[in-house]
Amino acid sequence: MEFKHREIEQFLDRNKGSKAKSTIQNYQSALRRFEAFIDEYNIDIEGISGRDMDLFVGRLEDELTEATAAQYVGSISVFYDWLLMDSDEKNPVERADPDLNSSKTEHKKPTLETDQLRDLVDSAETVRGKALLSLMASTGMRLAEACNAKLSRLDLEEREIEIETVKTDFGDRTVYFDRKTRRLLDTYINQGYRAKYHAPDSDYIFIASNTNQYKIEEREEAEENGVKVDNSNISTDIGRRIFLRALKNSSIEEEYETYSDGRKRSVHTTHILRRSFCQNWIDNDGDIMSLRNIVGWENLETAKNYIDDTASIDKRDRYGITL
Repeated sequence: MEFKHREIEQFLDRNKGSKAKSTIQNYQSALRRFEAFIDEYNIDIEGISGRDMDLFVGRLEDELTEATAAQYVGSISVFYDWLLMDSDEKNPVERADPDLNSSKTEHKKPTLETDQLRDLVDSAETVRGKALLSLMASTGMRLAEACNAKLSRLDLEEREIEIETVKTDFGDRTVYFDRKTRRLLDTYINQGYRAKYHAPDSDYIFIASNTNQYKIEEREEAEENGVKVDNSNISTDIGRRIFLRALKNSSIEEEYETYSDGRKRSVHTTHILRRSFCQNWIDNDGDIMSLRNIVGWENLETAKNYIDDTASIDKRDRYGITL
């Protein structure tokens, strides 16, 4: 058990099935600091006072950027909303009344043109890399979905694949890919390239050079129960490295932006393939509901994070009635 307090473990278990992995990680980071604080001062987790909570907030302000401190306080507040749901007690975070600016850095959300996407795919160093990036670019699937894609769900003849949606409860969905992607997948799977990797008998399409280190614990637990786990697929870290190497080898000019805490990062991440697919769909008169089903959005509000469709009001009205 990672946490000493059973209540924290229960809260995390309750949210693991409904929250994104990144959200759970944020909860864990915040609650780890919070648990260390209440243990240091021997504070009862359910009886914490507003003054004690204010002391904790002050410590966060001293140690973290304001935006990160605000994020941690927000996570603690969510925890107490859950912990005190059957109590008349006020959330101690509200009693502390933290005055923090939770605004985050507004990051650029660039997309790539078709010729740039083609350049990126062609610049991958291996046939496996070309097939991976081409599949992502032509279907809009997330990196984690591509890393977990299965041979048993792939139909090269029909150019379709059924994928397990991650991050939302959308469920499985079927997507279609272009002819170039089919050629690359066929070359990778059927012409000896895939057989060179760690476990060619695996059902995963994209297999790693060795055992997936992120699934060691899962494998050991399964073996204890007499269940065999296929852990030969590439990790998302490997997928990112494939993307970054292709980006470096391409003619695409890399751009950087700065976080609110001073850190820098490239504006080009694997998610640019998904955004480019979505933008291209809308630009070519595709309807938003079909796009939602293809990319696995839980609701249409998510579209606002991907599509820049402000250039033409006509596009927004295209599927309605103009009187």
